[in-house]
Amino acid sequence: MAIVAFVAVANLFDNSIYNIFYNLFYGIGASVLLPLLFLRKENANLEAVGIKKLGARQTFVLASFVAFSVGGQIVPKVASGEMLRWNVLPVAILPLVMTTFFEEFLFRGFLQTRLEKQFGAVIAIIVSGLLFALYHLGYPGFRTASDILLLFAVGIGFAVSFKLAENNLIVSYFVNLPNAFVTYILKFEQFPRMTILSTIFAGITIILIAAILFAMKIKELK
Repeated sequence: MAIVAFVAVANLFDNSIYNIFYNLFYGIGASVLLPLLFLRKENANLEAVGIKKLGARQTFVLASFVAFSVGGQIVPKVASGEMLRWNVLPVAILPLVMTTFFEEFLFRGFLQTRLEKQFGAVIAIIVSGLLFALYHLGYPGFRTASDILLLFAVGIGFAVSFKLAENNLIVSYFVNLPNAFVTYILKFEQFPRMTILSTIFAGITIILIAAILFAMKIKELK
């Protein structure tokens, strides 16, 4: 509920206040630093949240899910002659890269792995998908019952890809990211307004996250 509240409050504001609140409190604070504090307390490393190397199995899972999910959305629309709004995507690329990392690091890397240890894979997948759907209640454009049900199904898909890839966060991230791009193209009116300013803030946030993870990795190697 706290995460929903952070996102909801952020959406009450515009421009820089939105970006600061969303990126700092929901993103870096709740989605990255909080899980990392738990890892430090448990003396666990980044592999515990799924940051691992890709192997043949992981690559196959990633390619299969992306082809099925992205192709399943785009191919029917292209076949019917519908013009896709690719022109709206460039300004949203960095914000979506950032937001997708927040989602996967928290809901898959941190929560799903912990739930699986306590309740098993099936419960972990269902709860991870449900929490992913409910967190979107913080976004005004995704509060209808049909949107939440769809997001629940999508979240289940991301959770299954994570599990099939042996809890590899890189796989679920790159399954989620192209879906985020396609969803934005198809439903950009439902997303928070993307601007050059949000791209700048997202770029700064991505650099900060990379620095945090790099510092933790260096500490693990010592």
